[in-house]
Amino acid sequence: MTASTGHNTQLSEGDRQKLFAHHFRKELSAETKRREAAAEKTANRKIAKAADPTFTGQKFDHYLKAHFGEDDQKPVDRLKSDRENLIWLGLIPDTTGDLLAQVDRVDREGMIRAKGYKAGLLGLDRVSEYDGGSVDDKLWLEAYDAGKAEYETDIPDILARIQEAADPEAPPSDQDD
Repeated sequence: MTASTGHNTQLSEGDRQKLFAHHFRKELSAETKRREAAAEKTANRKIAKAADPTFTGQKFDHYLKAHFGEDDQKPVDRLKSDRENLIWLGLIPDTTGDLLAQVDRVDREGMIRAKGYKAGLLGLDRVSEYDGGSVDDKLWLEAYDAGKAEYETDIPDILARIQEAADPEAPPSDQDD
């Protein structure tokens, strides 16, 4: 009998068990982290949905899929198809009357701004995919800074308002808007 790749007939049964335990420890660690991440994700989604009922798990999943997607056109095509289906089912009105005349894509500048703004809101690295110093890079960085500034300025107030609304016993905030 010939030994297959990775099979060491020189190991005793006890050694094989210990070797398995060595590799299983890594599997166990990875699985524990995955479960902890899943629990954190579930808890975050419950908090988000309590703050705004439209923040569903499906919405987060869709955003994550689009965020990590390689092709920006795929989500646009999917939206276009879903919209067309809803119109055909009579669930939403056809506001244009001509599906081919609809504009589903923003122009290049708008897309660059949207990507930079999103990266700033999400606190991603301040590095664009464009050539450093180019017009596109500067546009992206400008939008990144705007997104980051808005997040840092607005999120404390938003969270405070949500907390205040959730805790009716809390004293009113000092803001007189």
